Amino acid sequence: MKAGTQHIVRLTCSVVDEQYLADYPDTTPLFERGMAFLKAVLFEPLLPHGQFDPTTFTQQRQNLLTAIKSLDDDKQYLANRRLQELLFAGQPTQAMSALGDITTLGQLTAADILATYHDMLAHDAVHVAIIGDVTADRAQAALATWPLAERSTQAELPYYHWQPRTTVQAGDDWAPVTQAKLNLAYRVPVYRNSADFMATVVFNALFGGTPLSLLFTTVREKASLAYYASSSYNPYTGTISVQTGIQAENQQRVLAIIADQVAVLQRGEIPGNQLAEVKASLLNARLTILDSPQRLLNGRLNAQLTQVTTSLDQWRQALAAVTVADVQRVAQQVTLQATYCLHGGAHNAD
Repeated sequence: MKAGTQHIVRLTCSVVDEQYLADYPDTTPLFERGMAFLKAVLFEPLLPHGQFDPTTFTQQRQNLLTAIKSLDDDKQYLANRRLQELLFAGQPTQAMSALGDITTLGQLTAADILATYHDMLAHDAVHVAIIGDVTADRAQAALATWPLAERSTQAELPYYHWQPRTTVQAGDDWAPVTQAKLNLAYRVPVYRNSADFMATVVFNALFGGTPLSLLFTTVREKASLAYYASSSYNPYTGTISVQTGIQAENQQRVLAIIADQVAVLQRGEIPGNQLAEVKASLLNARLTILDSPQRLLNGRLNAQLTQVTTSLDQWRQALAAVTVADVQRVAQQVTLQATYCLHGGAHNAD
């Protein structure tokens, strides 16, 4: 996965707490067995004669190639990737998928991968998060057997800062799809560690991040111009992306209505009840994370990467403190940077 400037290899292992098993015959608890399994995966790969097995390497490279190609079957993903290529032209580490690209993959050898693997284990930062009925001493005892040498890693924050373009980048393609995919990218110079972070979260929720948003209620419901319309905020790159599914002939009308919704927020024309409802929706979404171990792990990783730890009470207070003026201030910093439309229909399909 990618998080701003960071490229992350993540391993996750989930095991049952044996106290919930009627009859667990093994003397080694499942937590310790799971940790031993992860250790074997990381530090004991199949390396006959000190090299990756050629057959296995070729097969896995082909599997990854197939996975990268299959991503284009998801036309919304394809449209969003093309949008990122427009937005971050000349910055390949930001423009490309976390899985890489086909050209680079085809040039990689088993020796290249092995060297990267050894370098990763020897030098890269390691984040460990454990959730469950496990004490810190027990977790540290399991990790003590892992051959991880001490390392000096710079406390480099993952934020990707960039300068806005003076003109909007636009791209259009054809594809054999029943509905066009119109995506937009905006710059908002607010990151996870910025004072306006929570205000930007609320802005995105009002703009297109929730079913209560302007994009959903205006573009989709009132104007009936989109099968779906939503936005997402990336606090690592300072971007807000809009995704819509439309009829291609409505492209200019949809662009105009989306621009109108940004202008509404820039003028601070937000009914009091809408702001309160969106805040309640965000709080409910935040509380559901408590029921998901995987999302809790994601939250812990984000906190470690950004060096920003926020308790639930602190998050709740920050959310409650956001005002219309705060949202308006963020909205006035939002600038359109790129648009991309993947037109429907088989005509000229590539």
